[in-house]
Amino acid sequence: MKETVFSVVKKNGWTFLVGPAFKMIEAVFDLLIPLVMKAVLDLSFSSDPSSVDTVSHAFGDFLRLFGTWVEGNDPLNYALIGGTLILLMGIVGLATTMVCQYIAALSATRTGTDLRDRLYRKILSLGKKEREGFGEGKLMTVLNSDSFQVQQGVLFFIRLGVRAPFIILGSLVLSLVLNWPIGLVFLAIIPVILLIVFLVMRRASRQYLVIQGRLDQLSVATSDSLEGARVIRAFSTMEEERKKFAARTSTYQDESIRVSRINALINPLTFAIVSLATILVVFLGSFDMASGVEMMGQKVLPSTILTLVSYLSQIFQTLILLTNLVTIFTKTIVSWKRCNSLLALSPAIADSPKGLVRSIGENQDLFALSDVSFAYEEGGNKALQDVSFTLRKGESLGIIGGTGSGKTTLIRLLERLLDPTEGTILYKGVDLRDYSLKALRREIAFVPQKSILFKGTIRSNMQMAKEDVTDEEILRCLSVSCARDFVESYPDRLDHEVEEGGKNFSGGQRQRLAMARTFLRRPEVLILDDSTSALDLLTDKRVRDNLRDFLPGATKVFISQRVSTIKDCDLILVLEGGKVLAMGDHASLLRTSEVYRETYESQMQKEALE
Repeated sequence: MKETVFSVVKKNGWTFLVGPAFKMIEAVFDLLIPLVMKAVLDLSFSSDPSSVDTVSHAFGDFLRLFGTWVEGNDPLNYALIGGTLILLMGIVGLATTMVCQYIAALSATRTGTDLRDRLYRKILSLGKKEREGFGEGKLMTVLNSDSFQVQQGVLFFIRLGVRAPFIILGSLVLSLVLNWPIGLVFLAIIPVILLIVFLVMRRASRQYLVIQGRLDQLSVATSDSLEGARVIRAFSTMEEERKKFAARTSTYQDESIRVSRINALINPLTFAIVSLATILVVFLGSFDMASGVEMMGQKVLPSTILTLVSYLSQIFQTLILLTNLVTIFTKTIVSWKRCNSLLALSPAIADSPKGLVRSIGENQDLFALSDVSFAYEEGGNKALQDVSFTLRKGESLGIIGGTGSGKTTLIRLLERLLDPTEGTILYKGVDLRDYSLKALRREIAFVPQKSILFKGTIRSNMQMAKEDVTDEEILRCLSVSCARDFVESYPDRLDHEVEEGGKNFSGGQRQRLAMARTFLRRPEVLILDDSTSALDLLTDKRVRDNLRDFLPGATKVFISQRVSTIKDCDLILVLEGGKVLAMGDHASLLRTSEVYRETYESQMQKEALE
């Protein structure tokens, strides 16, 4: 089922009925209170009962149902009963409003939480290509800013989305019932105001889309500056970067001010139109306070004018509120579409319906590649071309090659982070694309060159690999990765704090902690992508020796620029320009591959000099 923002919102669909229903009770009371006040005034001060209109007669009959509270004083009696009724309506209206507010807050919070959860899971499911195509900065803005705007839209729709038009329509209808000429004045101003709102909304929605794009650019600029802070300082370009950031901020500010100015037109224009309508009401309703006035064959009472002004005030206040709601909903619609655009992305690597899972014995074929080629762009240059080899379970594979030779691409294909554009990859005798992704991720563990540690403690980082891991298991794996010595030198040992990105550790320490975390999973296939590049040769060798004893039956894949790291592997691939230049073990490659031999000899000479 395709995920959309609507599929998230409809999970709390009941709140869009129950919440507004409670709010409508308060809205009905808001419309009735002026009529009750009118009835009290008419019944209290009119000497001629026939002059009281039908509406006041109806409410008078209702008020008389409550009996006589004060004998011999009808005005005070009507005032007390009417005032009590208004007070009760106010209390009930407040109670129903509080219920609606609670339901709206509950629905909005649940919607925002669920939407962010789905967006986050979608981001995690995307490959690097899809993330880069969408934009890293835009991903963060959608996840945080746009999801919050959708949450706000849900909140205000439940609270006010139904009430506002109901109050406007109800006030207009009652105004027409009380005095149709003045009601027509009210009716005339509403289309004008709605036209203004529509024109402003159309312009503001386009501008808001531009603003969100500017915010995406700011996110990217901030992320780049934080990640490249050392490079910026090294080249002494702090002032230039500050100016670039200030320019982007200024652009964002200008766009925000521009759309705010557009939205700011709504209130004064609406106020001006309603003010003109108020003048017309006063002009048309000029009367003798004692007896009213004749208007187009109708006698208009003072209470009627007061009631009409009250409804005009409600229309005005609600229109102002409605214009603000339009601004909020305009932003919500834009954010809704941006969230949908992210949810609509389909991962290039999807789990197969077959979902195969297999087990094989020692020395059986684990990976079998046949004429595998891959291009990142359709019709573009091939990052890998015609790669064929077989790796049996329990064997070790070494991959060496220069920058751009295809090492990383090959590893991504083995992990199924990419699918080959040509050729086939068999894993345990079946097409890798038919194998269960969940099982594949569980069976293959990967340690990248750039070690990733998360804010928390050493223990919490280790628990990412195995939630119920014991301290003994952690210390064992730390010993394998040669990290136990420096960890135990901390007073708090495994509870030692890990700052964001592990910046309170050296490069070598981060690599060893990352390897220990991966070792905890005891995978069937372990891939180390130049994961010991920050270690000295002796520590590198100790880790490999420890690993041989710790995971004796696991298949190990080493990617390295050091021949010393891969020379003991059962199979070594020499890559250049996306092609396998040579393959074999260390001894055979020294005889048959000039590139491998020259690399080995130059590194041996360098190590001897050191």
